[in-house]
Amino acid sequence: MGKAVAHLTGTYDAHGKVTVVNMKLIGQGMPVDDLEAMLPALGVVLPPKATLKGGDLNTNLDIVGPVDKLVTTGNIRMENSALANFDLGSKLSSIAALAGKKTGNDTTIQNFSSDVRVAPEGTQANNINLTVPSIGVLTGGGTVSPTNELAFKMDANVGGLGIPFGVQGTTADPKFIPDVKGMATGMLKGVLGGKGNNQQNPLSGLSGLFKKKPQ
Repeated sequence: MGKAVAHLTGTYDAHGKVTVVNMKLIGQGMPVDDLEAMLPALGVVLPPKATLKGGDLNTNLDIVGPVDKLVTTGNIRMENSALANFDLGSKLSSIAALAGKKTGNDTTIQNFSSDVRVAPEGTQANNINLTVPSIGVLTGGGTVSPTNELAFKMDANVGGLGIPFGVQGTTADPKFIPDVKGMATGMLKGVLGGKGNNQQNPLSGLSGLFKKKPQ
């Protein structure tokens, strides 16, 4: 596809009513701009009007099963790209601890990697590692249903502080939700695991982190 070259190897069996395949798809250094149309097949579903610009995509995927119920598993990695027409910083402003992080209309992606499983019952993305220089490193995982509903648990590492949050809604309209329970648990563990006599109330900082910004 354009300058993107991938190698597909394996077997197929056409003896039954439905052809069954057992194949591997490997692509290295494929230009992202040439792959927009095939991204959903790799488990990458973008919001409306958002497009990926620039960078390279690497894939190592197994594709097995009947062609009408294919299951694709493996990993994908993208480097030095940008998600145009999607302001991630603005979306994350609903989480007070991440408010003020600016990405602009286009979100620069230094690195994105994930293990994926794409099947008729939905898409799973695990071991997500996303580096956005203007925000930090986001990790986690979750699912996308056949109706494009999101259920992700993520963690943003900003300045050494882990900030847990969820992603709900749909691929067309993702909602970023603060994980108050996760933050409280993390702070409590941090205090209880600390040494010395300089201990503080583990909940003292929560009100500021999750307080809504004034309108």
